[in-house]
Amino acid sequence: MSNRSEPLVPHFDRLPEPEQIGQMATWLAQAGLESLELCNEAAGLKLRVRVERAAPAATCPHAPPAAQSDVTAGWVAVKTPYFGHLCLTHPQRESAFAPVGAKVAQGDTVALLTLDRMQLPVPAPVAGTVVEVTGQAGALVGYGTVIMQIQPD
Repeated sequence: MSNRSEPLVPHFDRLPEPEQIGQMATWLAQAGLESLELCNEAAGLKLRVRVERAAPAATCPHAPPAAQSDVTAGWVAVKTPYFGHLCLTHPQRESAFAPVGAKVAQGDTVALLTLDRMQLPVPAPVAGTVVEVTGQAGALVGYGTVIMQIQPD
């Protein structure tokens, strides 16, 4: 976690340089997002950045997957409810929230998403056993990214 006092999104009082806009577009694509809009009505400024998906959802690791479960195995995907950096271990205990083989109840926290100082839980969608962890610790993930699979009870 950072001890920075500056906001995550800086004050928008002038148009960013082209390389800054390019960096924003890169971050959007990495997070699996399609657009970002910044507004400062007092200064009469509005910036909208949109990115195109370069690959279909099935091949892009940050894109929301189309299917909810793996039909052949009967597994249920755990998807991220927001975007951020994936944390698979408890920050105070250094133990994994839900390693392969762990039994989880519906609603249990199986991971955290961290964005600046904010941490959001990723809940288990069903009760069962974790059979696969596909998310990489520390990776920037987008909304709807599959991070693990659960075999329902």
